[in-house]
Amino acid sequence: MLPKASGTATVAAIKPKRVPSHPTSGLRTPGLLAKWPVIGLIMILLGVSLYGLLAINLEDHGPLILTDTQIVNELHQAELQSSPVARDVLDFGFYLGEHFILAIGALLTLYFLYKHYWPELSMVVIAWLGEGAIWLVLSQYFNRPRPTFSLFIGTQAPGPGFPSGHSISAVMCYGLLAYLLVPKIASRFWKVMVILAAVLIILYIGFSRVYMGDHFPTDVLAGYALGIAWSGLAYTVVELISKRMTAHRES
Repeated sequence: MLPKASGTATVAAIKPKRVPSHPTSGLRTPGLLAKWPVIGLIMILLGVSLYGLLAINLEDHGPLILTDTQIVNELHQAELQSSPVARDVLDFGFYLGEHFILAIGALLTLYFLYKHYWPELSMVVIAWLGEGAIWLVLSQYFNRPRPTFSLFIGTQAPGPGFPSGHSISAVMCYGLLAYLLVPKIASRFWKVMVILAAVLIILYIGFSRVYMGDHFPTDVLAGYALGIAWSGLAYTVVELISKRMTAHRES
């Protein structure tokens, strides 16, 4: 016979190891703009004010017109003397500010549809479609010609140049990606890196368009201003509506 075990056997509970979540898992809006809508209001006021000043300068043929021409001509001379590799690197800004943004918008749309993340889906659809409408209306209204040179190198977008559609899209898209990702990152270092990367991409796209002769500097600045204002308006409104609808369902 086997000896009878004395006492009560205890079974140790095995706790599953906690798997750290990936920054893109459950990619949802942090709701910061709904919590502090004053941030969105400041973005709107700053963006509209800066754009208004640039638009007035263009309409009144202000002093920035001459500065625009000087900068574009100097950069064009630098472009002609640069290596083919350097020109290709800067010309890539055209695709990063257009084709990549369309692809990112499509991927986010499919992801949010699959996850049934309706507020986030609304942010993408409204922001991307609204940006296109804003650029189309304003560029046709001002109808500013793009820079012209006897020898043009690079990829030039069709249509008028003020404001820069690439700049609006860059702020709207890469700013949103940083807004979605940063709150999910635990490390302060990587938070800063993501924000810095988004800012550098936005600046690179704008500079590349001026360097390659596709835009005047004020075209790009006007695009940045509109991108800030439109992002502040679209994303804040979507978050506020989503927050109100959630509160209504819970009550």
